Amino acid sequence: MRATVQGNVLLLEVNTMMNAQADSYLAIFHISQVGQTAEEVDSLINERIGALEARLKKERLEVDDVFVDMLSFVPVFEYETIRKGWSKYYQEIPAGFEIQKNIHIRFSNAKVLDKIVTAAAKEEIYDLVKVDYIVQDQGACYDTLRTVALRAMEKKLAAFTKLGLKIEESHRTAGEQSNAHFPLERYTAYQAHSTMSLNSKRKGQQVNDVRKPSTLFYNKVPYSRFDIVLHPEFTEPPVQYTYNLTLSCQLPEGFQKKEAKQLVKYIWITDKGDMREMQVP
Repeated sequence: MRATVQGNVLLLEVNTMMNAQADSYLAIFHISQVGQTAEEVDSLINERIGALEARLKKERLEVDDVFVDMLSFVPVFEYETIRKGWSKYYQEIPAGFEIQKNIHIRFSNAKVLDKIVTAAAKEEIYDLVKVDYIVQDQGACYDTLRTVALRAMEKKLAAFTKLGLKIEESHRTAGEQSNAHFPLERYTAYQAHSTMSLNSKRKGQQVNDVRKPSTLFYNKVPYSRFDIVLHPEFTEPPVQYTYNLTLSCQLPEGFQKKEAKQLVKYIWITDKGDMREMQVP
C-alpha cells in the first residue's frame, strides 16, 4: 500500500489482483480452399469441415459447440500472355475461386485443446488463430477485489488515526480503477541463446550453427506492485483481474491561525531630539 502526505492531504492507494480460472474456452481455426469452380471449392471446404466435426464426435471430445464463420468467397485470377504482332501483353483472366472460413470451437475443459488441435491437423486444418478465455461472472471478481481493498483501506486509516492524524475530521474523496488481463495478451516471444563452443572457434574449425527456433511463453502480470493477490498459485494460465482504490484525505489544520493585528504608532521627535508618542484618535 502506498501512503504519502502532501501538505495537509493524505493520499492512500491499495492495489489488488485476482487470478481467475476460465469457465469456458473458444478456439478459432482458419481454413481456406481453392478450386476451379464455385461449386467445387464450396464442396471441398464443407467436406473438410464436416470431416472435422465427425472426428470430434467419433473421438468423443468434450466440445460444447461448433460454429463456422464465413469470411470471404472471391475469384482468383492469373495472367495470360497475348501476342499482337511484335508486341506481347499480359491480361488477367479468371482461374478459379478461393473461399476462407473460421471454425469456432467452444469447450469447457482446457486439456481438450490438444486433442482438438490433433483432430484438426488430421483433416489438414493447421492454423489455430487464437484461444479466448471466458469467465462467466466478471462482476463477482471485481466485487471480491473491491471488498478486499476496502478492508485494507480501513485498516490503514485506523493505523494513521493511532498515529494522531485527525482522519475522522478530514474531507475525503475516493477513486477506483479496474482492468482484466487475458492470457492471449501475456505471451512473450522467446529464443534460445545457445552458441557454438569456444574450442571450435579457436581451432578454426568450420561449424554449422543449429537453427534456434523462436517460441512463446506465458508471462503473467508481475505481483510486485500489488498489495493483495488472490489465488497466486496456478498452472493453467488464468484471467488476471486487477482493482485499484485511491483515497484522498484533506486533514484539518494542525494549528489554528490567529488574526494578526496591525499596530500603528505615531512618534513625534522634538527639536531637542526627544521621542514622544502621539495619541491619535
